[in-house]
Amino acid sequence: MPEGAQKFLSYPAILAIAANTMNGPAFTTLPDVAADAGLLLYITLIGLSVAMAAFVCRRMVYAMWASLETDPAGIAADVEKGGNYDTMKVDSGSLQSMGLSSSGNQESMEATAEIDEIVPAPSSEGGSQLIHREHEHTDEGGSSAVQEESLLSNKEHNENMAVIEKRNRNQPVLEHTAIVGQSREAYGKKASIYVAFTMVASALCLALAQMMLCAAILDGMFVALGGKSCAFGLPTPTDPTDPTSSPSWIHCTSNSSMKPYAGSGAPTSLISIGAVIAATASVAMGTVDLDEMMSIQYFLFGCLVIAAVRFSVVLKNMANGLGTGDDDGDLTERMLLGEDEDLDGSGDSASLVDWFIGPNPFQTIGPIMFNFAFVVTSPPSSAMAKKESIAYKALGMSCVVMGAMYATVGLCGAKVSNAVRNGMIEGGSDSNLLSLILLSGGKDGASMFDLCIIGLFGFSTVASIPVYCLLAKETLVNDAGVAPLPSFLLSNVVPWILVALTYNAAFFEAFVNWSGLLILGYANFSLPLLLDLKLKKVRAARAVSKIISSDEESVTKLTKGVLILVTASITLVIVMSITNSLMLASAAFILTVGLMHLVKV
Repeated sequence: MPEGAQKFLSYPAILAIAANTMNGPAFTTLPDVAADAGLLLYITLIGLSVAMAAFVCRRMVYAMWASLETDPAGIAADVEKGGNYDTMKVDSGSLQSMGLSSSGNQESMEATAEIDEIVPAPSSEGGSQLIHREHEHTDEGGSSAVQEESLLSNKEHNENMAVIEKRNRNQPVLEHTAIVGQSREAYGKKASIYVAFTMVASALCLALAQMMLCAAILDGMFVALGGKSCAFGLPTPTDPTDPTSSPSWIHCTSNSSMKPYAGSGAPTSLISIGAVIAATASVAMGTVDLDEMMSIQYFLFGCLVIAAVRFSVVLKNMANGLGTGDDDGDLTERMLLGEDEDLDGSGDSASLVDWFIGPNPFQTIGPIMFNFAFVVTSPPSSAMAKKESIAYKALGMSCVVMGAMYATVGLCGAKVSNAVRNGMIEGGSDSNLLSLILLSGGKDGASMFDLCIIGLFGFSTVASIPVYCLLAKETLVNDAGVAPLPSFLLSNVVPWILVALTYNAAFFEAFVNWSGLLILGYANFSLPLLLDLKLKKVRAARAVSKIISSDEESVTKLTKGVLILVTASITLVIVMSITNSLMLASAAFILTVGLMHLVKV
């Protein structure tokens, strides 16, 4: 493809990328979440989260593509950099003053140049541009300084024309219409700095959590296949009670779980086999653009779908087999009905799956909501769509597809998760999704086919890592002024170094979870809606004449209502996680709603 040519992503491509970015660590907790929420509440929360995420995506895409009408973001950004545009743009019968000369050379240009003619230039939008063609007028003894200044002006002219040509395309310019660019247009450059920091932090939280998950899954798969997985790390002190022990740089584990090296005596910093494979794949994918990695994205999305279907079938069969050892032969039915039965005669009752509301409903709101925390990663793919409708429809459908996967896996695995947590399955100590699959074969372990499926799922989690890293890289390049190579290293390589340094650390997982809880919710759901509301006012104020229809007013009211509800819900989840008090969380919810009503967006 020629340099500078437009690149497009199709509907399936945008859907696959968005779906892959929703395949995060929370996917493996779905059986636990469904058991805690109750079946009906779980389905309801999934449905509400799908609707919320799709609505936020719709408003974000609208804010991006609405920039094509006036392109104020791009003009504002270039004005801050010292560029003025005095080109007369003719579009739909209206003339708008833009620019062709640099502000630094404006005075000298006025002294040495005149406008001789106006040349029409074709526009990709069907209009035309009237370009001021400037000619030098000098005396016979004109100095070379004027000629040099003319060459400099021509160079700046060509650069500015390249910017204008880029804007005339039928796609939004990513650096001006992504979340940071929208914040710059809406609230100014100072606010955009804070938003840029938030975007990088969000991307790194998502990437680090996904990197940990992918490495752990692959290490656990190697344990299941070969009996152990090994890693490279600093030697640990020898055991004084074991005369044969000696310091070693190689540490192995036979624990097939999401924390494979926990309790193995290995140091905190480890370079495991799974981490090396995952890092190699993700860094390689990070070296190419989104449109160039689509074949891999399609393949990994297919792996995710196959794994989700197979996991659901295995968990359903396990749930149906729970009652085989019961005298009445109907333990599964009693668990579904929520009857409190004494299972082992010791007076302990089983944890039951309730039809309506489970034992810990409020603890499930956050995990379900944050399964859809992909909105901040979607501007790059949305800006490459051929049409606005393709972008928001693909993003919305990705929410529906992943919501269906979440619902199916969670419902099928809820009973098995409860059984493991209550000691009803021999050898079950971890109710994580993949640990449940490993228990499917009883004492013999999972079948080779299911182990391969776990491997496919592990590889599918790699797909989202380069997308997260791309968000961080684009923000560093476009908004922080970092050069491409350092930004690539900071976004694609440094996170893997952090994973290696803390791979076996208990605190790192807590750090990632809490940072994600405090940052991702507001950044993914509240910020795009807030920017959409603000940009409507900013762009309407710039417009010469703007007729606001009743439909637009209704959408604005709906957007503000969703913004208030979502922000208050995120606040409730955070306060509930910190205090574990329903009363304080409810008070925070009500206070947030009241404050949001008082604040003018």
